[in-house]
Amino acid sequence: AGYQHRRRTQGSYAARTMRWGGVILALFLVYHILDLTTGTLNANGVEGAVYANVTSDFHRWYVTLFYAAAVLALGFHIRHGMWSAMQSLGASNALRQRALQTFSFAVAFLIVVGFLSVPFAVLTGLVA
Repeated sequence: AGYQHRRRTQGSYAARTMRWGGVILALFLVYHILDLTTGTLNANGVEGAVYANVTSDFHRWYVTLFYAAAVLALGFHIRHGMWSAMQSLGASNALRQRALQTFSFAVAFLIVVGFLSVPFAVLTGLVA
């Protein structure tokens, strides 16, 4: 008997990677709390010095890279979650499907761009 192969599931990239995206988001949440909330992992780590804590954090490329990966995972989660919610609530039909997919993507894209603007502005020197 030959090997059995698992068939690839159909769906978008976001739908197929929800499990790993959730793991990345959970790890990021723990890191974010320890870094910017408690100051335990922050190089500056001064309570109330939000600007200094954020800039000291995002001057390190590896922190910005991890933050970017987590925000991209968040974007995939939001896009898939919005699309699935609208489908489950009955808002989707053959005529509206493309518009709702575009809307879900646009919302997720704007959130990702907004969240990534700060770390990349610090990393590139736009914010000192």
